[in-house]
Amino acid sequence: MKKNNGIFGVAIDIGTTNVQAKLVNLDTNEIIGDFSALNNQRDFGADVITRINAAQNGKLNELFSIINNQTEGILQHFICKHNLCTISKCAVSGNTTMHHLFCCIDPSSMGQAPYTPIFLDARNLTGKELNLSAEQINLLPGISAFIGADITVGLTFVDIMNSGEDVLFIDIGTNGEIVVWKESEKRLLCCSAAAGPCFEEAEISCGLNAADLINAIAEMKRNGVIDETGALLAKEKHITQKDIRQFQLAKSAVFSGIKTICKTAKLDLKNIGTVYIAGGLGFHLNLANAAELGLIPWEFAGKANVKVKVCGNTSLNGAVQSLTDKSFLQRCSDIISCAEVLELTNDKYFSAAFLHNLSL
Repeated sequence: MKKNNGIFGVAIDIGTTNVQAKLVNLDTNEIIGDFSALNNQRDFGADVITRINAAQNGKLNELFSIINNQTEGILQHFICKHNLCTISKCAVSGNTTMHHLFCCIDPSSMGQAPYTPIFLDARNLTGKELNLSAEQINLLPGISAFIGADITVGLTFVDIMNSGEDVLFIDIGTNGEIVVWKESEKRLLCCSAAAGPCFEEAEISCGLNAADLINAIAEMKRNGVIDETGALLAKEKHITQKDIRQFQLAKSAVFSGIKTICKTAKLDLKNIGTVYIAGGLGFHLNLANAAELGLIPWEFAGKANVKVKVCGNTSLNGAVQSLTDKSFLQRCSDIISCAEVLELTNDKYFSAAFLHNLSL
């Protein structure tokens, strides 16, 4: 079979739980292939803190090798399936910890205050430097230790600073990153709430996806199978008490983060023009059930004139756009220079809200 000698790029989103990729024909900007798998590093822990701890305890080279081999496997998958001569560019987007591990750089400094990453800037490497089958490897830039490149490129993809209205952006995954754009002040405020792996289905014992788990818990609450504390009042074949507790912790982190960042920005929920929900969960999320259980405010479930737009994996889509749009990196830089980071760890309002919002 004759080799395909066109120009091709690969966009990869390295999430804590999942790794997804798209193959792009750079002659036509057409997406011609995709790939999705669990992150092979998951045996070292379900969240970034456990991965950081593993690196700190001598597992850095192993963590690097795992994601490096997985990335090479993705590239080889595309090369073989589409009979490519070469891959010219590979754009990598992920949270800040994943970027450090991708480069075999110790992320330990992000494991304790003041949570200082070794690098946040865009990095251009050759495939040879990382022993990867792409000529050029481009790591996209991040904002802070817990607001990574995945969020930067997501905000760039939805063009948040040119929205002309107040906007809330929520990426519901292992970390719940939340961003507010306040149009009148041209203010971009970001925070990260540790939601854990519940919304990525990594630790749901019953085998349901996250959206179905939310629907099931809502139905169980309405039927009196669980009470508002989350306690199971009757035997349930599939959903365990642990599943419910995992959901309570995750949903309270996200909801409390939303309330805290909007309070800090002095932004009334009902005055938000558009809410962007990023991540795979949004496609299947029943907004009414999510609001009933306290994952999102009622204003986002049709109780106010707030538009909700589900936008999927904006990290991956942004990485694709970075391959095809020469202005993309500059727009990322504009977002980074404008961004303020709200640390929730020591925020008294968030702490109180988190405890209050654990109830169903």
